[in-house]
Amino acid sequence: MSSIATIAVPATEFPLGSVPDSEEDVTLTVETTVPTSESVIPYFWAPTDIAESFVGSLEDESNVAAVSIVDETESHVLIKVMWAETINGLLRSIRERDVLVMSAVGTETQWTFRLRFSSYEDLSGFYTNCVDRDISIELVQLHEAVDPTSNQRFGMTVPQRELLIAAYDAGYFDVPRRTTLVELGEQLDISDSAVSQRLRRGLATLINSTLVIDSGAGRSSSPAGESDTEPQFDP
Repeated sequence: MSSIATIAVPATEFPLGSVPDSEEDVTLTVETTVPTSESVIPYFWAPTDIAESFVGSLEDESNVAAVSIVDETESHVLIKVMWAETINGLLRSIRERDVLVMSAVGTETQWTFRLRFSSYEDLSGFYTNCVDRDISIELVQLHEAVDPTSNQRFGMTVPQRELLIAAYDAGYFDVPRRTTLVELGEQLDISDSAVSQRLRRGLATLINSTLVIDSGAGRSSSPAGESDTEPQFDP
């Protein structure tokens, strides 16, 4: 069974380095791609207002062989990076262990990655490689992947999922609402207090699983398609 880990490293220990100075908080987001070669994290999105200066700074990095803007929207540009053969640190550890980068975001102080490993042994080897290379890696979450058709998708329990679907179908989220917590409780044969608590927990888990990783933040609930385990690691 494959394992999914969310890790965090200081921005200064990732080849892209810290996000350029800006008057506003800036976040870089990796564009997830299906691996077709040995390239590692070749694309990422950056705000348009810092793109020119950021591309210029990347061109001066020894770890970067080439960098270019390949697409542009109103607010962001898609940047392609070709890494030098001499890359080290985190990127080399990802390449050596054939790790799948599911998502990643970077801020001025930290990069957060969600990584899939084909086995626990690969995860252990990756962690060991990072430690040996003096990378200050923090294991934020560790999960065992589950079948994408499982009722535990997005980390929610079966009761939470059933309640959210029932609330949606009954119009609880409509404006104005077409049902109440009491009516939902009667439908599911539980108290309105239990409905309220289950609804909040289910929504919190769903948001954490689908939206929070894109902001570089996170809480302890399960990411999408994963079952809970304690975020502890012993290589």
